[in-house]
Parts: sequence; structure tokens; C-alpha cells
Amino acid sequence: MRRAPIEPGDIVEVDKKGRRFMALVIGADPGGDLRIEPVCRGVSWRTATSRELIRHWKKAARRRYQANPDEHEAQLDLGLDVDE
Repeated sequence: MRRAPIEPGDIVEVDKKGRRFMALVIGADPGGDLRIEPVCRGVSWRTATSRELIRHWKKAARRRYQANPDEHEAQLDLGLDVDE
């Protein structure tokens, strides 16, 4: 997999010596390796090469039209009548 489109904040699936795990990309080393932080416990690897990358998920930006996620609280109304 090409390392060029991968940026900090993205999620990658890594295969190191037959063990697959998910990791958060923290940055890139000058040598071309990615600095990663594994999501699951028990994994001690902190770098990954482009050959070890299996899949890549891009961090999506927040949509412009919804600046505040709590803006549409009316959508959360279940229609229950609760006497207070």
C-alpha cells in the first residue's frame, strides 16, 4: 500500500509477522515508516512500513452545515409523555 495518502489521525490495519491489529497513525518518520499507536492492548509495535499496511481508513472532516452536533436535539425526542 502507498504511504503517501496516509496522514496523522487516520486508522490503519497492520500485519506484523502474521499478527493483524488496528492502529492510529501518529506521524511519519523521515525514513518512511509510520509512527502508530495500537488500538488493542497487548501490541507493543510502534512503527509500521508500507509493506505491513493492509487497509486504511481516512479521518473524515466535520460537515460544514452542522457546526454543533447538539444543535438538533429535537431529533432525539422519542415522543414519550413524561410527567415531571
